[in-house]
Amino acid sequence: MSSTAPVSARSLLAPEHLRSLLAHIDAEEVSLRNILRLLQDMPTLADSDARQREIRLRIEQSMQHIALLTQNRHRVIQSLAHLLGIAEEDLSLSILIPHANEAARSMLSAARTRLQRLIRQVQTLAQSVGWIVAETRRIHFAIIDSLPGTTSSDRYDASGQRHLNPASLRFGTRS
Repeated sequence: MSSTAPVSARSLLAPEHLRSLLAHIDAEEVSLRNILRLLQDMPTLADSDARQREIRLRIEQSMQHIALLTQNRHRVIQSLAHLLGIAEEDLSLSILIPHANEAARSMLSAARTRLQRLIRQVQTLAQSVGWIVAETRRIHFAIIDSLPGTTSSDRYDASGQRHLNPASLRFGTRS
């Protein structure tokens, strides 16, 4: 079936397929909202051991939920792809919307818009949190390296004594 055929010539999705698809989409949306809250809470949760344990627990719960969603997503996609005679890797909401009845089309379109918006928010926030974590780590390493008696370089050891790198002497260079 071509994607330009009129809807009346297309096979419409059965109500049970639409229910399972919409239930899965709702679960995906809940998962994305949980991840968004986790990313938003990340800076405030890392300031104590108890809060770090809480964030690790929330991350673990999210990972378990995502694993279940992945299994369910595969089942839903497999079922719908088989029903419509479409390869699983080619199936998307954009392709499914024309195969739905009028009421389901509007619900699927709205769900698709919400998911896309949430995905963009999660991606943006994840990049920001990743940058913050990397910068915080870099700052902590700089502070630790600058503590007296803890740093060493190619020229001086941790006690402040001049130190020559033996490898540099082998090659006739100085550090």
